[in-house]
Amino acid sequence: MNKIIIVKNLTKIYEDKVPTLALDNINLEIEDGYVYSIYGQSGSGKTTLLNMLGCLDSPTSGEIIIDNQNINNLDQKELADFRNKKIGFIFQFHYLIPEFNILENILMPFYISKSKIKNVNEAKSKAIELAKITDIEDILFKYPDYVSGGQRQRAAICRALINEPKIVLADEPTGNLDSKNTEIIINLFMKINKIKKTTFLIVTHNEKIANNCKEKIELRDGKIFNITKNY
Repeated sequence: MNKIIIVKNLTKIYEDKVPTLALDNINLEIEDGYVYSIYGQSGSGKTTLLNMLGCLDSPTSGEIIIDNQNINNLDQKELADFRNKKIGFIFQFHYLIPEFNILENILMPFYISKSKIKNVNEAKSKAIELAKITDIEDILFKYPDYVSGGQRQRAAICRALINEPKIVLADEPTGNLDSKNTEIIINLFMKINKIKKTTFLIVTHNEKIANNCKEKIELRDGKIFNITKNY
């Protein structure tokens, strides 16, 4: 199987008055086209790992290879370009811009990068397709303050997918949602993965979510404590 992400001896130390070891010699391989969870309690290092994989922070030592590119070799401009082309992000809070409607929010990464989709009409068609998949096509011209929390998070999912990234990194994406909307969002990840073959890495402290993924990568104290294969 194709390895979309390979992590070798990854260590991250935050230098402060007292240095903090956030990640301790992480080795990891992620296969292309599956849904993974990074599971652990607060302070386990899971968000730090996600930030490293998302090219948002740099390691103290070790290597990260994403889609056959060693990102250690990229400068900041190259990293930003690589991130825009290859990686989509979904956060606990949707971060939709209230002055723009849902469709405009979904299209925002396209306007920033224009990396894969050729023109605005094609991008809008892609946004409408994603809205249909996530069942929000009826709110595309509404503004974020006038739709539900679950709908806002589904719009954030569409935004993460508009540039057709190979990888989507989701940091506690259901943390602000009730159990019903949590189930809807996780089922959407599985649906999108099946349709688009997008690789998902979901950071969560919810064991039920973690156990629904291909592999549950459990972190404790900055180390991989266990990897459970679920299917």
